[in-house]
Amino acid sequence: MRPPTPADRGASVPGMPTVMPSRLDSPRAVPPAASLLAAPVAAEALARVPDRVPHLSDAGLGGGGCFVRPLPIDTTCAAAARSYFREATSALSLPSGLLHDGVTMASELAANTLHAQRNVASSTTRQRAAAGIPELWLYLRGTGRTRELVCKVFDTERDWNAGTAPGMTRAPEDSVSGRGLQVVAGLSAGQWGCHLSRSRLGNWRVPGKAVWFALRIPPAALPSHIGRPRYSPEWLTDELEAMLGDRGLAGGIVRADQDDISVLSLSRHLTVWRHRDQVCWRTQSGPYQQFDLADLVEVVEQIVCAQEEAALANPS
Repeated sequence: MRPPTPADRGASVPGMPTVMPSRLDSPRAVPPAASLLAAPVAAEALARVPDRVPHLSDAGLGGGGCFVRPLPIDTTCAAAARSYFREATSALSLPSGLLHDGVTMASELAANTLHAQRNVASSTTRQRAAAGIPELWLYLRGTGRTRELVCKVFDTERDWNAGTAPGMTRAPEDSVSGRGLQVVAGLSAGQWGCHLSRSRLGNWRVPGKAVWFALRIPPAALPSHIGRPRYSPEWLTDELEAMLGDRGLAGGIVRADQDDISVLSLSRHLTVWRHRDQVCWRTQSGPYQQFDLADLVEVVEQIVCAQEEAALANPS
């Protein structure tokens, strides 16, 4: 068993930006490296690294997890998003200008999704069961000391403006309706868009879409432990499987492991390969995507998106 190679695909796999670990008592978890204790700065360095959590889903923004909050479906939606954004980023030393831009964009995304949810609720031509509420997500994307702060607002309306299917990365330019999303497009310098996803809250993971923006974070604003390796690829693979299951995909996952390779088959249309510390899969449009496994939150989100696109393109 081996992952697909460039020769198999007929093209090289481009590097991509970089989802959570499993139990601490797993035999695959990486124990603290005793060799580090010989270094003069080891004790100080280890003291700065927060304790590991049983699952990355339990970690905060600075611990490699995803900050998640429900958003109210009323006039307080935008204010709640502003408050949650400040709460989530309190562990980061964001410059005031960057914080202001982020708060503003989070508010605009919340106002946009409130409008979408109200359209669904008031529609008389479309029959759809009301399920799920809007959610605000924030996490750090990237590896090492090069990170972006990603803010997403999820809602259960899968279409992007009057029936146009969301894209994987960038929202269509002609889909920017109203000043709010134009503000997001400008303040994020074009680093925004929408994609299919599934909710994170509640017992039933509801399909929908996430509208997002990203901000590059100065290294000086990150906690000192960010960028230090903390988990083995095997532990991250366990957590990857657990996190995908937590997003409602558990019933379809079939996994096989051999040496440094793991294969997770999610459906007949999507198979994820893990080779050492890299993961890749083939998208519905044909190209392969490749990510660093350590960027686990982003990896999970991209796989969920790929599965939702596959399900939409291949209805049973």
